[in-house]
Amino acid sequence: MAVEKTAKDISLICTKDKRILEEDRRSELLDLLRAFVQPNENPNLSSNFNIPGADPVHVFIEILLQRSVQKDAEAVHLLLRSLKILSRKQDNRCIIGADGIMAVLLSLSPPLTPKIAAEGANVLLNVCYEPQNVSALLNTTGVQQLVGFLSDDDPDLQANAAGAIQSICFQPLGRQRVCDLGGIQNLLPLLGCNHPKVVTRAAGAIHNLSSDSESIRLIRKYAGIPRLLLLLSDTNVAVAGSAAGALQNVSRELASRLLIREMDAIPALAMLLSCEDVHAQVCAAGALLNILGPDLEGGMYGPRADRRSLGRMMSLVMAASMVFDGVYEKRPEIV
Repeated sequence: MAVEKTAKDISLICTKDKRILEEDRRSELLDLLRAFVQPNENPNLSSNFNIPGADPVHVFIEILLQRSVQKDAEAVHLLLRSLKILSRKQDNRCIIGADGIMAVLLSLSPPLTPKIAAEGANVLLNVCYEPQNVSALLNTTGVQQLVGFLSDDDPDLQANAAGAIQSICFQPLGRQRVCDLGGIQNLLPLLGCNHPKVVTRAAGAIHNLSSDSESIRLIRKYAGIPRLLLLLSDTNVAVAGSAAGALQNVSRELASRLLIREMDAIPALAMLLSCEDVHAQVCAAGALLNILGPDLEGGMYGPRADRRSLGRMMSLVMAASMVFDGVYEKRPEIV
């Protein structure tokens, strides 16, 4: 196995010996990139992630923009994997900027292989943790490309595109763009996918999108509520929590709230109050308050007190299950 190379090593080598980018020395460049990518692929074992400060990201971007490199699928794939690794660090995400985003999008227009498209989506997922990078992406056709990838046959590409969209949708303008481009219509079918990673990412994206009123209407219009209800009993608690969070948001709309009641969502949401994930518990509690609470509105000693009592009861159930979990492995059933 080749000796591990750091990002700085690659920068120094490519700066001193520019001929390494020429086609007749492509194997040397590929070996150099592999010596960085392979030891750092796993985030938990990545030495790069533990090195503080920014890396020379611009060198990788410059290589990616080389015309001869753009035609080489293996080189492009390794460079995108490198940028994914580098973009795990906030310092690097902040310096990638519009030029780096354009370089990634260039490799996706069109991608040489589905693997290249999937890795490009991963890079966008990471860089869009920073609001300024979302703004830069919105000045391109990048969101449109990601929405298109949701309909691809490759599950890794679907999952990574959904993850990038989830990241983009933390920003209001990002949510609006995804909604305008038909993102909701393309994400909802993925909630019934057989691939857990696709479902997890799609559910997270729908959860983020559901914070806007227009998205709520579209989720209801395109039969998203029944799909979300099915996910409440998913064995992956993160998926169930995202579904509960989305239902918490959509239940602010009267039409959606009535539909959720008709579909008898209360028992499944109540079960989540004692699951092992605090985020899922909170989302389920919020959804129940939105769904049941309006019926309990009223005066100080009348129905409004009932609403407060409901909230206290749910808090006690959640607290009791947390205490119980410190002694026993399994959670108690709701009675």
